Formats: sequence, structure tokens, C-alpha cells
Amino acid sequence: MIFSRFTSFAILSGSISLSAVAAPMPNSIVVDDKAVVPVLKTEVLRRVEGQKPIRHVEATILEITNKGKDIVAKEVVFNDSLGQFSDKKLSIPVIQKGGVIVPTSKIELNTTLKQDGEIIKQTRTIDAEGVEFKKDQADPVKRTLKLQQNTGVDKARVTHTVMTEDGATTRDLLEVNTVE
Repeated sequence: MIFSRFTSFAILSGSISLSAVAAPMPNSIVVDDKAVVPVLKTEVLRRVEGQKPIRHVEATILEITNKGKDIVAKEVVFNDSLGQFSDKKLSIPVIQKGGVIVPTSKIELNTTLKQDGEIIKQTRTIDAEGVEFKKDQADPVKRTLKLQQNTGVDKARVTHTVMTEDGATTRDLLEVNTVE
């Protein structure tokens, strides 16, 4: 009698676990009315001769709920010793009323030219692209930003900024600031 109870319990347990194992796992987990999207903000590599490289990453994680009406951005900052850029090419979105601009790439280059310990010239170049999604708009708008800023010995600054939407230039500004 004890053996038959144990045997029936073992057979019942085996069939329960067998049915649980047989269920296929989904390729992705879907949570109703919620999307979690990791977005890369900036990534900077610092290399100094004789030291390990330092990669500084500032990332944003978006949580989109309520059918896109509620967007919460969470900031994440970390440093590591990797000497190369990540393959991720996204950045922090700019949330505007009725739309979202999601940057797809950003390259920033800062150079400093020194002679005898004195700064002769500083240059800052930014090349960024993004996609803007607006409410009730069928197709997204591709936006680009190109900025070049030069500062000389006399601290005078020249900045050239070009902004485009879908390839058409919307702003082309040249700003000259002189020190008096």
C-alpha cells in the first residue's frame, strides 16, 4: 500500500514537471502597456600615456507607459577601464510637448594645441544626428547638427552651427565673440 502511494505520487510528480518543461519559452517578454528602452547618452574615452584608459558612460533608460503618454527617463553613470567605444549608438532623447527627438549618433571632438605650456588654439567639433517623432505624424523627421567652435590665444571665439531637417538646412549661424 505504501509502495503504491509512493509510485502514484512519483508518477503524478513526473507528469507535472514534464508538462512544465514541455512549455516553450517566449523569445521576448511582453508587459502590457509598458516599454523599457535603454538609450546611450554620452561616452568619453580618456587615454593618458602610461595609464589604463578610462571610459565614462552616461546612459538613460526610458520607461514608456500609458500608450506612450507617460515617459520616465532614468539616468545611469558609470566608469570602466575599456579602451574602446561601445557598439551602442543611441543617446538621450529630448522630450518636447507632442514629440520626442531620439538621437541616433553623436561625435564630439575636443582638441587643444599648446606651445611652451600656453594654449594657442582650442577646437570643439560636434556632429550629431537624431530622429523626431511627433504626435499624429506618419513619418519621423531626421535632424542633424554640425557645430565647430574655435578659440584662439586672444580668447576670441568663432562658432559655426548648421542644423538640418530631412536634409534641408533650417539654420546656418556664424557667431563671433571677441574679448575687449
